Amino acid sequence: MRKTWLSDVIGTEKAAIGVVHFLALPSDPLYDAEGGMEKVYEAALHDVRAMQNGGIDALIFSNEFSFPYETKVSQEILASMAYLIGRLKPELKVPYGANVISDVDASIALNAAIGGSIMRGQFAGCFSGNMGVVNSQPGGFLRHRHNLGLDEQLKMVHYIVPESSAELGGRDKLDIAKSAKFMNLPDAFGIVGAQAGKKIDMELMQKCRELWPEMVLFASTGVNVDTIEEIFGLADAAFIATHFKVDGVFENPVDETRVRNFMTKLKAYRAEL
Repeated sequence: MRKTWLSDVIGTEKAAIGVVHFLALPSDPLYDAEGGMEKVYEAALHDVRAMQNGGIDALIFSNEFSFPYETKVSQEILASMAYLIGRLKPELKVPYGANVISDVDASIALNAAIGGSIMRGQFAGCFSGNMGVVNSQPGGFLRHRHNLGLDEQLKMVHYIVPESSAELGGRDKLDIAKSAKFMNLPDAFGIVGAQAGKKIDMELMQKCRELWPEMVLFASTGVNVDTIEEIFGLADAAFIATHFKVDGVFENPVDETRVRNFMTKLKAYRAEL
């Protein structure tokens, strides 16, 4: 098995990164003011423990229930995520990072504060989707990381195309990837499905692997226990969330047994490589 930066940052190749979905936070429309931040913390603590007890390789924290998403999050969201992760840190036994959905600069700032080692996001391109037109600026994002002294510590997984979106220029996905690979200095590419829980574009993954055998590739949605061989045959790592939930339902808490079953099979697959 070839060695990439995953061995140094996560501790293994063919890595599984569990996504901890924070419940809605202050200023979010779905925030439970009666339950408050204690409810959000207890739910996250349950999911962290379930994933770690199940043998997960790493964790990434996300404001997944901040519906509808914003390209620039409120101060309350960023402060809440920093508070929650800081409170959870004594529980963390695996490498971790954070993702402020659709706000790359906020993600960089948050990881600087919490000591995160991995993040993901849309770093480049102009796309039309549910939030309207989103125009990313890779030069600013990478300079933000560089100016914080995090070039080595914080690895950035660049989405080629975001979920549920289309590029306004009409370029082919592979052309987008070629341009990003040449100019944007990605640590890795992330390939997504149409939405959370949906299978990734395997054809795009195959083409990227053929073009760049040494590139780190992440499957970002739709990975489950039945697709381990198929996905990890091409991908170096995966972000996993919905499959780990009770009954595989997005809104549910994490089921430790589902995590353990997945990781047992993944570790057996890794041992054969």
